[in-house]
Amino acid sequence: TVMVSCHQVCFIGSEYNPQSGIPPRWFLPYQDPCECTAIRLGGVGIPASSYRQGAPRYLDELFLSEDSNEIQAYFDCEPAEHNTGKKHVWTVYMVSQCSSPQPLGMENGTIQDDRITASSSRYRCPSGDARLNNENRWKPLNDTNSWIEVDLVESTVVTGVITQGSGRKWYVTAYKVAYKKQPSSDFEHVTDGNGNIKVFIGNTDKHTPVTNLFDESVVATVVRIELTECKTSCALRLELLGCRRD
Repeated sequence: TVMVSCHQVCFIGSEYNPQSGIPPRWFLPYQDPCECTAIRLGGVGIPASSYRQGAPRYLDELFLSEDSNEIQAYFDCEPAEHNTGKKHVWTVYMVSQCSSPQPLGMENGTIQDDRITASSSRYRCPSGDARLNNENRWKPLNDTNSWIEVDLVESTVVTGVITQGSGRKWYVTAYKVAYKKQPSSDFEHVTDGNGNIKVFIGNTDKHTPVTNLFDESVVATVVRIELTECKTSCALRLELLGCRRD
């Protein structure tokens, strides 16, 4: 859902009716975006009229930012009388609409092997084989504290993960997702609606793909899957969902 938190982190939504033939419209579901200290991607396919925060502020494009100064400049806000906040590097993303998330390239090989790394890999089960529906799979040397990481190269809207097991009843039953906004950034975790680190429920067998969509989409250059629980032994094949920039 699209919401406004008490910390003024604002979530942008997309109003879209596929039967109408009208392109999606991005909106902030309240009147004054100048109060936002961050703008993040929220719900899609939800009419603005369903929110109670007041008349929506429609936008010509998807605008996401983690910097309050850049938000002030983007919306041509009046300068604040006092600014005691720390100065941050401006991070603004003008990305294509993501009302219909698509696979980002693990299964079809668009993401090349050298962009896929892991905490460790067993013999003949390298990180580059962690591709959805691949005949092989990635297996870490140790099931504890293992992770696999995908470098998306450029800022990408990531909306979810598809996971799949493999082999002799090997599969991941629970995991976390961490990401970097920029290659030099620290890792952050995907969270639930309450801001807590989300633990995703994974697979229940070695064959069936399981899709988990994030409560709130993220903009990332690197995505890391952190394994927290496995059945018998850890083995993983995966796909990332989202939208790349045009």
